[in-house]
Amino acid sequence: MSRVRTEVKGDVLEITFDHAPANAIDQKASRDLDAALTRLNEDPSLRVGIVTGAGERMFSAGWDLKAVAAGEDGEDFGPHGFMSLNRHDLIKPIICAVNGLAVGGGFEFALYSTLVIAVPEAEFGLPELQRGFIPEAGGLWRAHRRLPVNVASELLLTGRRLTAEEGLRHGFINRIVAREKLVQTAHDMAAQIIAGAPLAVAALLEVTREVESLSDRAAFERLYAGLPWRDRLRTSEDYREGPRAFAEKRTPRWTGK
Repeated sequence: MSRVRTEVKGDVLEITFDHAPANAIDQKASRDLDAALTRLNEDPSLRVGIVTGAGERMFSAGWDLKAVAAGEDGEDFGPHGFMSLNRHDLIKPIICAVNGLAVGGGFEFALYSTLVIAVPEAEFGLPELQRGFIPEAGGLWRAHRRLPVNVASELLLTGRRLTAEEGLRHGFINRIVAREKLVQTAHDMAAQIIAGAPLAVAALLEVTREVESLSDRAAFERLYAGLPWRDRLRTSEDYREGPRAFAEKRTPRWTGK
């Protein structure tokens, strides 16, 4: 049985880490996750991904160190690296619904996600230094982007866990919700996203990714130099449908074309 379960619910792909007791990710699970995200990205009928963990204690402990101790070499995580965290082509949002402890790669995946919601008791940690290595799946720099620099440095250097309340206060977490409402809240957020034009969502994610480290001047230059999804949006039928629907006082009928 796969450690990464998927289920399609309408326009949403639910992805669940399912490997008791810690939902840890070995090489096969990483490849399965990568395949699920590729499916989300390439299937036009899917608009949003929701990623959560099975059980009530762990979202994910990240890298399966027991598999490493048993001889796994950590060299075959899939085409986009461990937990697909070296992927730079996503045009569909990922809502990370954190149901418990997210450490190592679990925290790194949350840092990678588009939106994050969490139960009140969720905690986030990067204990790699205490294990003899560093968080090389993006956590090292994404923590500094998504959190205040001094907070990120403390978490990285000491292994201290970030509480859900701290994450909300620092803007890393969008909402804290009761456990019984976690997945439904993620679906409610997904429905709000799906109300927008699919090409506009793709263009937004593309432009954000391309300009996040640039100055305003360089960002405008990059935008107008040409970006595939933004350019596709500007010449699409949906680009004209939005103003028409507004003028006619009706709900837009998006086609993704």
